[in-house]
Amino acid sequence: MDIEHLDSGAACDRLDEIERVYAEAFPDHDLSDYRARMQSLLASPGFEAVTARDDGALAGFVYGASLSARSSWWDDLEPVQPAGFTAETGRRTFAVIDLAVRPAHRGRGPGHRLLDELLAGQPEERAALATTPDEGRSRRCTSRGGGAMSAACQVTQVRPNPGSTSM
Repeated sequence: MDIEHLDSGAACDRLDEIERVYAEAFPDHDLSDYRARMQSLLASPGFEAVTARDDGALAGFVYGASLSARSSWWDDLEPVQPAGFTAETGRRTFAVIDLAVRPAHRGRGPGHRLLDELLAGQPEERAALATTPDEGRSRRCTSRGGGAMSAACQVTQVRPNPGSTSM
């Protein structure tokens, strides 16, 4: 697998390809607002994406951004966390927004490698990957341990908040 780090401009240039992999990886998700959400995310400070290619074809990606001091990321977090847990400074938390691997490439480690690559260079104190309660694959992926994920990432469950674009 060939790994590439993308800033917001490069990710924007590859958005059609990323969207196709997203649709394949999450066939039950509504894509009607995906472009609008991505345009907002691409404008977020600290945005970064990492892609994995196999024989030139996009096999998977992960992306995220720093949470601002005014972020709504933690709204509706369950279970409720101790005081101060959701306080943001703009440099405290890197939010992993989406991780997608094409079904043909799952189970061979590209998801872990993508996460490790994304988190390795982040200056924030911690990282967070939010999942909905029914995202069993995400839970299994992050609970196996090892690499940057086990050391740096807090896995949380939130109710879907599709209207939130405030990082």
